[in-house]
Amino acid sequence: MFKILLFKEIIVLKIVKTNNILLASVLLGVVMSFSSCSTKRNTAMARSYHNLTSHYNVYWNGKQNLMAGADYLRENARDNYAKILRVYNYGDKKMARQMSSRMQLTIKKAAMTIQNHSMVFGRKEEVRWVMESYLMMGQAFFYKHDFAGARRVFDFIQKKYKYDPIHYLGTLWLAKTYLENKQYGKAEAALNLLSSQQTQKDFPTEVKNVMPTVYADLYLAQGNPSAAYPYLEKSIDVTRDKDLLSRIYFIMGQINKQEGNLEQAGIYFTKVMKRNPPFQMDFEARLYLAKSYDAANGNSKYIVKTLEKMARKNQYRMYRDQIYFALAEVAEKNKNDSLMVHYLKLSVSNSRDNNYQKSTSALKLAEDYFAHGNYVPAQAYYDTTVQFLPKNYPQYNQIKNKALILSQLVENMKIIHNQDSLQELSRMDTTRLYALIDKKIADYKTALAEKKKAGEVAAENRAANQFSNAGVSGGGSMPVPPGGSIGSTNWYFYNKTALAQGFNEFQKRWGQRRLEDLWFLSDKHTVMANAGIPEENGTETEKGSNKSKNSKPVPTGPATRGYYLKTLLKTEKDFKLSDSIIMASYSKLGFLYLEELKDTADALKNYLNFQSRYPNNRYQLENWYHLYKIYSGLGKQSLATHYKALILENFPGSLYAKVLLNPNFYKKLEETHGEAEKLYSRTYQAFEHEQYYRVITYADRALEKYPDDTVVAPRFLYLRALSLGKVNVPDTLYTALKHLIAQYPHSPLVERSQAIIKMLQLEYGIGISEKERAALLAAQKKKKGESNYIDNPNATQFVLLLSDSRRVDARALETRLSDFNEKYFRQIPLQLSAMNFDNNYQLLLIKKFMNKQQAMAYYKQLSKDTYVFSGIQKQKYQLFVISKENYPLFYQAKDIKVYKQFFNKHYQ
Repeated sequence: MFKILLFKEIIVLKIVKTNNILLASVLLGVVMSFSSCSTKRNTAMARSYHNLTSHYNVYWNGKQNLMAGADYLRENARDNYAKILRVYNYGDKKMARQMSSRMQLTIKKAAMTIQNHSMVFGRKEEVRWVMESYLMMGQAFFYKHDFAGARRVFDFIQKKYKYDPIHYLGTLWLAKTYLENKQYGKAEAALNLLSSQQTQKDFPTEVKNVMPTVYADLYLAQGNPSAAYPYLEKSIDVTRDKDLLSRIYFIMGQINKQEGNLEQAGIYFTKVMKRNPPFQMDFEARLYLAKSYDAANGNSKYIVKTLEKMARKNQYRMYRDQIYFALAEVAEKNKNDSLMVHYLKLSVSNSRDNNYQKSTSALKLAEDYFAHGNYVPAQAYYDTTVQFLPKNYPQYNQIKNKALILSQLVENMKIIHNQDSLQELSRMDTTRLYALIDKKIADYKTALAEKKKAGEVAAENRAANQFSNAGVSGGGSMPVPPGGSIGSTNWYFYNKTALAQGFNEFQKRWGQRRLEDLWFLSDKHTVMANAGIPEENGTETEKGSNKSKNSKPVPTGPATRGYYLKTLLKTEKDFKLSDSIIMASYSKLGFLYLEELKDTADALKNYLNFQSRYPNNRYQLENWYHLYKIYSGLGKQSLATHYKALILENFPGSLYAKVLLNPNFYKKLEETHGEAEKLYSRTYQAFEHEQYYRVITYADRALEKYPDDTVVAPRFLYLRALSLGKVNVPDTLYTALKHLIAQYPHSPLVERSQAIIKMLQLEYGIGISEKERAALLAAQKKKKGESNYIDNPNATQFVLLLSDSRRVDARALETRLSDFNEKYFRQIPLQLSAMNFDNNYQLLLIKKFMNKQQAMAYYKQLSKDTYVFSGIQKQKYQLFVISKENYPLFYQAKDIKVYKQFFNKHYQ
């Protein structure tokens, strides 16, 4: 009997090595039941039985976790069907984070199994399920996107267990890891190694069957679907996974469609539909089947009918944008542009959560409008495209640039239209004008009434829904908060998390507010003081007209004539300003059409219309030159010659005339520019060495030799003017700078020159009367104190509270101010510091605020707080807001009166 039992124990150990733990534990139990040996031996066997089953449970729990994770991944990973799919989708980083805890538990179970059950004899692992635990651990690292950890584990399996077939699985998963890590060269090398080992007797069928799909996935990841296609074909015969096979058919359909094999693509998409795939794939297969329609060889009626039927069904409501896009593609193949545009508009308007589809539909619509020269709707859809298009989309920057150009184009078109309308209305007789305004008011009131009625109906519907959903108790009913029953955390105001988020958002926007009427107004006194005063009567109010407190306010807004009349042009100056705005927009439009959009036809139309409306406009030279270029490009030489003659006759000294006379003018100018720069360098060195006569000589030489170089010439004139001021009377400096400004009004040196001219006017009275000089001096004296301070609304701000150190208890004031901060501004991390300012004032510094707006909100609330300033007369303290940059200047100067002027001007 003992020999039989010993033999059975040896069998148990053999079974353990084959990983059949369940069979081993059962057999060990049988051994124990028949054992009549010593109690000691029975105890040892019982311990072995317990250890074996417990470790089996640990291993199996880890395995179940891993399989559950793989199932979760398969069910929840989202595919972008707009692109050719990958064979395997292992989710994104967000999904990996969701699976992390589950996979971490798998790793822990695998580690426990390895630690407690590893048996190595002769450098060989004798327990197979220890090797399986390593593989399970690597897969868990892989699924949670820790590819570095996965690579280490799979590399260990590949190298450590060369004597066991599991090392082939290690190499396969190592290839997958390299693939997901975008190390395509290493992935291909690992797969090639497996291919070379396929003739080995112990090569697993499991690995052999999976290799074609991994090869295909490798080439798809690299954007080479043609190379992936043969491997997909091979995988059809060896793939046993139903969903994976459907996916392979779908990918093959996508590749055929991309390569123009529409008939073959249709066959594969039909196969997908027949296999009863998941809902999403079935829907996409139907769409792709429609997109694979060949206008030359088929009839689209059935496809259109099927898609329109899908669009009407409620189950496809989330996919209507894609359905309409597919219908648009069918219409495009049938060369029905108007129907294509109709379906694309429906696609954009029905797109809710699918930003990729929304941007794709909007882009196609924008490009169609653009191709037909309809720039206004093209701009609107390009704008939509840029909002939703991912930044890694091909040619994203070009699309964004085109959207920007079209926005500028449409903006200038609107300016012209608005100014034309304004001029037309301003010239209209009052009878027609008032009739037009009255109609506008009537339309506004009708729209307002409809909106109000719609709001009331919606409110009634909400109330009805609340009562219908209310819980009934004792035969009575009561309204329920939207989203759940009374007491349920589904309702917003019973959800603590939602309340906290709402509270934070409110404070970000409004800051700390008291619960009171008009809480959204910072200064309620001003509002109440101005209540009842009509907006259009501001002048009378300022003059001190006394009106009854009970008089009704004059109505204002879109329901009054005054609202429209106040924007009309009234004087000849207003009309001239409007004309100048129109001319500037015409000039910009011409440039955008010709240079940015290369639309010669619209550019020509724009320039001709411009010249017809405003023959003597200030852009005449540029317009004539552009018309010359357009007609030359169109081969209309007589018209081109006409505009060339106009330029040469009216603007003979202009750069355009020089270009017309010498086509190589700019090339020659570029060659001489280098010489001019060298001469300027020598001139500047002479100026630094106070060699002013040499500066004047060099400048005169340069202006004579390089008169057409508009970059260097102003710089020579500027140095020449300064040198004249040094060697001659100030009047020569004044005259020279005036000449520079007149000749080069757009030069960067104009601002500096004007500053020097102003200084000469103040110091010597050059070019102005004594009265004007006195006025300038008075203005300068007024601004002198605050000239060092800079107004920067976005800079970090402090609040200063200066109190009379002889009359105010600074410590008590600091305590009350601290209480104020704690009560009203707890959400802002404010710091309060106390210090001596000078012999008369104590300084309390409150910091820091993000910008002027936030600091002023604090200032307004603090200045009205009766608790902080209780018992303190207003003349005994000063309250300011100051920027971080201005604070050191103020503290050093200690000139309260000067900074108060700056504060009142820029903050109040």
